[in-house]
Amino acid sequence: MLHLKTFGGLSVDIDGTPGTGAAQQRKTLALLALLGAAAQRGFSRDKLIAALWPETDAEHGRGLLKQACYALRRDLHAPELFLGSIQLRLNPAVISSDVESFARALEEHDPTRAVACYTAPFLDGFYLNGGGEFETWAESERARLATQCRAALEVLSAEATGRGEHRVAAGCWRRLLELDPLSSHAALGLMTALDQAGERAEALRCGQAYGELVRSELSAEPPPELSDWIQRHRRVAGNGVAANGAKPSNQPPTMMASVAEAEDAIAKVQAVPGSLIRRVHRAHVLSLTAVGAVVLLLAGAGYTVWRQHGTIGATEPIAVPGRKMLAVLPFENRGPPADDYFADGLTEAIGLRLGGVRSLGVIASPSARQYKGTNKSVAQIGRELRVQYVLQGSVWWDKTAGAGRVRVSPTLVRVSDGRQLWAAEYDTVLTGMFALQTSLATKVVGALDIALLTAERRLLEAPTASPEAYDAFLRALQAVEDGSGNPAGMRKVVGLFERAVALDSTFVSAYSYLSIVHVIMYLSYLDRDVEQLRRAKVALDRVMRLDPECDTGSCCALGFYQLFVLKDYDGALQAFTRARQVRPSDHHLPDLISHVYMRQGQWSKALAYLQEAERLNPVDADPAGSLGRLYAVLRQFAAANYYLDRALAGTPHLANARLVKALAYLNLTGDLKGARGFLPDVSENISPTGTEDVIVSLQDIVLLLSDEQQTRLLQLTPAALDGDTAALALAKALVHQRRNQPVLARASFDSARVVLQDKVRRHPDEDPFYHAMLGLALAGLEHSEDAVREGERAVALLPYPAGGSESTLMPANLARIHLLLGDREKAIDVLIGVFSRPGPLSPAWLRVDPFWDPLRSSPRFQQLAAARN
Repeated sequence: MLHLKTFGGLSVDIDGTPGTGAAQQRKTLALLALLGAAAQRGFSRDKLIAALWPETDAEHGRGLLKQACYALRRDLHAPELFLGSIQLRLNPAVISSDVESFARALEEHDPTRAVACYTAPFLDGFYLNGGGEFETWAESERARLATQCRAALEVLSAEATGRGEHRVAAGCWRRLLELDPLSSHAALGLMTALDQAGERAEALRCGQAYGELVRSELSAEPPPELSDWIQRHRRVAGNGVAANGAKPSNQPPTMMASVAEAEDAIAKVQAVPGSLIRRVHRAHVLSLTAVGAVVLLLAGAGYTVWRQHGTIGATEPIAVPGRKMLAVLPFENRGPPADDYFADGLTEAIGLRLGGVRSLGVIASPSARQYKGTNKSVAQIGRELRVQYVLQGSVWWDKTAGAGRVRVSPTLVRVSDGRQLWAAEYDTVLTGMFALQTSLATKVVGALDIALLTAERRLLEAPTASPEAYDAFLRALQAVEDGSGNPAGMRKVVGLFERAVALDSTFVSAYSYLSIVHVIMYLSYLDRDVEQLRRAKVALDRVMRLDPECDTGSCCALGFYQLFVLKDYDGALQAFTRARQVRPSDHHLPDLISHVYMRQGQWSKALAYLQEAERLNPVDADPAGSLGRLYAVLRQFAAANYYLDRALAGTPHLANARLVKALAYLNLTGDLKGARGFLPDVSENISPTGTEDVIVSLQDIVLLLSDEQQTRLLQLTPAALDGDTAALALAKALVHQRRNQPVLARASFDSARVVLQDKVRRHPDEDPFYHAMLGLALAGLEHSEDAVREGERAVALLPYPAGGSESTLMPANLARIHLLLGDREKAIDVLIGVFSRPGPLSPAWLRVDPFWDPLRSSPRFQQLAAARN
């Protein structure tokens, strides 16, 4: 049996004996590496030729590939080494590889086996001089596999911490720190695990060693949270008590605060208008309204490098390590406040143009935007964003001059020593803004000593020739941030993009965003009229006519429509991958690719892409929240709580952030009282129908509320839930039923039934949420056959795993229906199925949710509720 070794070098052996001849030549070894990493996907012969013999013509390249394959078959004594004709791949019956074993272990959710396979970096020390795209591919694969190994180690550390095996967790963190020695996250994880294992002195030693490494390698101080940890624990080292006199906590390090601290923090949060609470996630759709600031500008940022560059390994995360990292901070508006949108838009445009350079990593604007008007030093910002360079500047738009003059003063600063590497001052008219952006981006790249490829230079071209259309476009992007969480705000966004395309009928960026916004309007229940989808398709058709080959990155809009409307996951993945060749620094694209993999049940890949998105957007709440939700789906609730704590710290005013945190905490601990400390007030519109991916609607959590909150709910009108009569009626029905008020319960169930039957009639095959809720209402009215039919219809409309995390919620809802109908054994049967696959619910939730009280005497239920995650 042949075996290909790719971790820690590149070699092939025959039953343990090193191969000879072609098996030791660099080009033929590189061919095996390409095919080994591709596994069963294989590579087309054309791509192999482009990677290994880029200097040859097609005919000569085919001859060289044929000769290389022949030599390998001969010298490895393996005539059946290769399979396929057009798409070439290795024969797994003849040759195995460590990289394929690693990938298979991840797909089988076996992180222990995966990290055992990863012995060293991929192709470490192997280079192919003159290999064209091979070196780029190898670097990308090396970073992708390292990312996946780190993800697997984090999962193992979270599992070990949850079991109380802190030394095992420390071993995982130590390995993580070996993979990324400058990672403060890994250093803190190791220190915390060692401390919990009773090895505080070793924890302090590791922290000090890490600080010395950062100072020597980066000429910077370690992150303040690490220094604070060392000082806090050094004061109490040796006496076995915490600074406040309490014994060291055995809580997992991912639990960022005690319940008491959380309750105190929540008590200080003021209520916000219900309209703002519409800014919530359903399958993370609403988080994608921020696409306006990042994803959609890519459509007008220039021409793609899809054909000329980066076609190998394109569906995997692009490396951040090894690239020069830059943050484009918000340019200061020196004009009136009304011109803020213009300065912000210029910042976005510059960041996006620079984000098309593969050798440069650009931090996402939501993270950079948090430093608007900051007093923090460049060194502190650099540490927090983990960048080596910062671009900052000012903008002044003088509208009194004839055509309107714009003055832009940018400065590029190196973080390590504060040195100014480049500065300039541009003075131009509004129509010269596009040339200004091109010149500025080009100068920055030059100052960073990065050579631009020809294809990358095309990314610097203007998105439109019309300044007026561009102005409408920038105003639309600001409107996305200011009011995208409610119908009126989104209608304003639509109107501004429509104005942009009216002013320039070839403005592909604006058409792309217009299509995406219409899809969001529909999916987020801001306007549940199928006319939204028709308009989305009209705008998308225009995009594809303007850019049929996706040369401007407009395939992001195509992928969005394919993913969320057509459920064409392969098509969406291809579209997002192509868009990512244009914008390798765009954090939204790995997030979208993660959505695809979640719907295909490829959880390890989904996690790797979300972690890539978080690295590019490190201080924003959205990627942390997305990671927390995914860890919850994987029932890694310790890790979920860690990331959700981060998200909640960034958005403490959002009811949905507190709701998701409350449920993750409950699923981890089974502490109902503690979970109530995180839950928002019921009057804050906890969850309108269909806008959350952890519950179907308010009725799912109503019995988790305190008696006081339930009483307050009974006094609410539908206006508190943005007019969601059905959700409120169902929640009231369950409270009345719990309080043994059958007449009132039946009236509320019937009110919900009337509303929901009308909705189902209008959306018979589109909306699983309405079918699920109608099933509950009918069950409350004891209409057995109809209730079960509606519940089963909801399950069918969101099959696992294509339905995302909601595909777990629908069977759980069906179990509720069976229990309301008095069929306890059937309810337990369905619950057993719920816990047989990933989903955001745990046995801890079963143990404390009062809804399931009628099942508590059942031995089958007791066994299910006693299980571990």
